[in-house]
Amino acid sequence: MKIYRIKNWLLCVSLLIVNSPFSLGDNYPKNPKIDVLNYIFQIELSDRSDEIKSEVTIDVRYLGEGVEMLRLDLVKARPELNNKGMIISQVTSEGKSLDYIHEKDELKIKLKQPSQRNQRSQYTILYSGIPATGLKIANNKYGDRTFFSDNWPDKGRNWLPIIDHPYDKAMCEFVITAPAHYQVVSNGLMVEETDLSDGNRITHWKQSVPIASWLYVLGAARFAVQQVDEFDNKSIETWVYYQDRDAGFYDFAVPTKRALEFYSENVGPFVYEKLANIQSNSVSGGMEAASAILYSENSVVGDRNERWRNVVIHEIAHQWFGNAVTEYDWDDVWLSEGFATYFTLLFIEHEYGRDAFLSGLASSKKSVDDFYQRILITELFMTTFPI
Repeated sequence: MKIYRIKNWLLCVSLLIVNSPFSLGDNYPKNPKIDVLNYIFQIELSDRSDEIKSEVTIDVRYLGEGVEMLRLDLVKARPELNNKGMIISQVTSEGKSLDYIHEKDELKIKLKQPSQRNQRSQYTILYSGIPATGLKIANNKYGDRTFFSDNWPDKGRNWLPIIDHPYDKAMCEFVITAPAHYQVVSNGLMVEETDLSDGNRITHWKQSVPIASWLYVLGAARFAVQQVDEFDNKSIETWVYYQDRDAGFYDFAVPTKRALEFYSENVGPFVYEKLANIQSNSVSGGMEAASAILYSENSVVGDRNERWRNVVIHEIAHQWFGNAVTEYDWDDVWLSEGFATYFTLLFIEHEYGRDAFLSGLASSKKSVDDFYQRILITELFMTTFPI
């Protein structure tokens, strides 16, 4: 691969700093003795209210002895959140109830016995509530009710009991029960879609590759769905609002396959089970959720413009950098954006020519220069008017 313009790469890897919500010093309470292997989220969505009713089964492997408490992230309903958040009704393991403490954003489950090395245990948590954020339940631009995840960077804890940090990657399954007029999309492969007698539908998606929690995705809407193509026997799909069927199918038909081919040939295999491009109202640009990328609902315009074409390329690059290769600390997450930005430019050069590559580099340099100027102005202001 033409990975030879190192100084240009060093320019591009700084881009995430522009938008990064993190400062140095990741102080998340990691526990290296705990490894979550899989989450099975069973969630009921309704048109009657914004409350979700959920059951999650968590498969845990203990890598060391002496663990007495399993700590998870889950936002508890409370007045300062307008009573939004989750309320737990039961925690069990092997059919037996477990004691737990749920305070603010932490769920601590008391184990019956201290862990043994390589012990495997499953825990089931029943809970319900209205998400304060993390899962956007709202009308889209056409006035249709939709449900879309918005987990970045650590908002998944508002509706999912998880280790909400990229250091612990796990597989996931979403088993969604929703009114049958919704189609549901998530990570991985669909393994079941069943209509029920009560007017609801069960949709089960299974992600068999471990990913960070902010990459878990859920979308429920009235979609138009197209099986665009295949790459390496994996489906390339488009999911757009049914009103945007023609424009969306046109916009997302390219360049997904070409980008998958390029990165697979020059970086490494594409490890996920499919690649879906999804129109949503929970993001303003693109969100590189593993195997199921979310784009702004305004991204579909029907003209294959360069701006959104480049967003598609960028989010596909993240399937390698950020998703398959993930930083252990938030402090280093800017590397994913840098890699994705530079590899977007490499694909643009490969597909559209040297001039397009140089133009992209110039644009990236301008973004860095503008950010640097804002930093200088901020520092000058803070020096002149200290708090």
